[in-house]
Amino acid sequence: MRPKVFFANFRANPKKNLLDKIRTLYLRAEFDKVFSENDRVAVKVHWGEKGNTTFIPVPFIRTIADEIKKNCQNVFITDTNTLYTGERKNAIENIRTAAYNGFTLESTGSPIIVADGLTGTDSVEVEVGGDYIKKAKIAGSIYHSTAMAVISHFKGHMLFSFGGALKNLGMGCATSAGKQILHSDIKPYVDEETCKGDSICIRHCPVKCISLKENKKAFIDQSRCIGCGECIVVCPHRAIPENWKTSSEPLQCKTAEYALAAVKNKADKVIYFNFLMNITTDCDCCDWSDNRLTPDIGILASKDPVAIDEASVYLFNKAPVSPLSVMEKHAGCEDKLKALRPKIDYTIILRHAERIGLGSRKFELIEIS
Repeated sequence: MRPKVFFANFRANPKKNLLDKIRTLYLRAEFDKVFSENDRVAVKVHWGEKGNTTFIPVPFIRTIADEIKKNCQNVFITDTNTLYTGERKNAIENIRTAAYNGFTLESTGSPIIVADGLTGTDSVEVEVGGDYIKKAKIAGSIYHSTAMAVISHFKGHMLFSFGGALKNLGMGCATSAGKQILHSDIKPYVDEETCKGDSICIRHCPVKCISLKENKKAFIDQSRCIGCGECIVVCPHRAIPENWKTSSEPLQCKTAEYALAAVKNKADKVIYFNFLMNITTDCDCCDWSDNRLTPDIGILASKDPVAIDEASVYLFNKAPVSPLSVMEKHAGCEDKLKALRPKIDYTIILRHAERIGLGSRKFELIEIS
């Protein structure tokens, strides 16, 4: 039987606002039967980098958390520290950024916890036995929670082509060391003809492996590169292309295996929401937000992370293109993700996640009013 994915569009009226629709999705998906009184529920979100404005708004997160609290009170909002430079690389700056973007105990009604601790070292090794990952380094607070609500903002991504539930689980629940393992196969390089030598990539590199050569062109020391992809994102000239010297397949497969590790000890205790709104080309880890690629599409709810991501891709590809966005030149294309990043096969993570038993790419889409 195909897993059910429940869908509500972003239309609202005086009788039913968007928060009402979230509550309806929660009940229609039977999420109210998932949690019990003694559960410790991690609400896994991405509260955005400082300067980003397209992350999921707090009222949506709080509505879901409040519904969970009807069954149990031990609910916390969580994310992990980042591998790259920015405002979320340790718990102090991370919580400060969360508060700047509106995520506080007062606003969400739940404690804000950085799941992998002060410096990203609160880690539990989880046996996976996968093709790429034998043991995954999962954030301690994620592992020690007994249940989880994974609330993901569907958007584009420079390494995966899209980010959704699987990336939120796999990359988002890994410790800093785990993230480095996930990125270890990514080795970007500089296109010297395009490089302007402005050193922006140098300033953003967390391990200082980029330098300027005598010809004023950037050079990446791949023996020291950790593959975080930060340089790819920050270069305004696209001089560090998304066509790496190594395949993106290991990254996607390893992330799927990390996603499996993140939920391995939570059988039937994980729910998923994907928000298809403010869909931009790049991740919420960026400290900026470009114009949305399509109009806001809707909200999805499911107990299957593969199905909800597959349904998100399907709905995104069906949606009309927003004018004045980078998607405008691809109007009419059947596969928007492929048009945006033709070098990345985004189906790899979906196929591998299905193969290892994380979920199904086949789904039944059920629209609610």
